[in-house]
Amino acid sequence: MQVSRELITAMEQLIEAQIRRLSAEADICVFALYDPSANGTGPKDFACYDRKKCGRIDLDVDFEFEGVGVWYIAYREGDVFRSKKILLKIENGRFAHGQVGNFEGYWDEFPQYVAEDRWVQDQLGRDIANDMLH
Repeated sequence: MQVSRELITAMEQLIEAQIRRLSAEADICVFALYDPSANGTGPKDFACYDRKKCGRIDLDVDFEFEGVGVWYIAYREGDVFRSKKILLKIENGRFAHGQVGNFEGYWDEFPQYVAEDRWVQDQLGRDIANDMLH
């Protein structure tokens, strides 16, 4: 099945709008980029946005990367946090897989959680593809 460029553009815009909306309300937002061929390692690059340091978080979301990108969008509630994570796998400039998850934990463990995210490592270890986009 051939997916039209118009549909892909519309989906990119919807995903971007949701990431921007969720991150604007967050206390911390981290974008981490993983290399699928380096399974078992942490992110190869990341950017961290902290509301305390930069005020309102206004992300510039783009999909110009190869590999697995994960947005961790965290909301602090005292000593704990709740978070959404949005995973997109892009291969050869095309969306190959996407997934959303939720998690909670202790605020002081948030950096370690991002660095060692088992959910992402599980995704990196799978050969996942969305046949509609290939």
